[in-house]
Amino acid sequence: MTFDTLIVNAGRLRILTALAVENRQEFVRLRAQTRLTDGNLSAHARRLHAGGLIDIEKSLRDGKPVTTFRLNDEGRQRLNEHARLLVQAVDGGKVAEVAVEMQAVAASSDDDWVD
Repeated sequence: MTFDTLIVNAGRLRILTALAVENRQEFVRLRAQTRLTDGNLSAHARRLHAGGLIDIEKSLRDGKPVTTFRLNDEGRQRLNEHARLLVQAVDGGKVAEVAVEMQAVAASSDDDWVD
């Protein structure tokens, strides 16, 4: 069982789950939903976008920039697979093994910021 290293990060998981509930959100709303700082939200969103999980649209409204995020089909599929693996692990009684693996995946991530 291998967890997706892009999704296992807590900040990125919060973004994905917020977008799973409300598929299209502007930056300000998503920031409030995830309780991430501007910098963390931007950095995590860029990583998710580079990984092909979300789409980012930039536009102008009344002369002001607006950034909108959308969970795409690939992102929804990978998030569902991540959730399926978690449920499978819990149902199989392997919660301790899953926790150890998730810690190892998170520790091996190349993230250089802290949530």
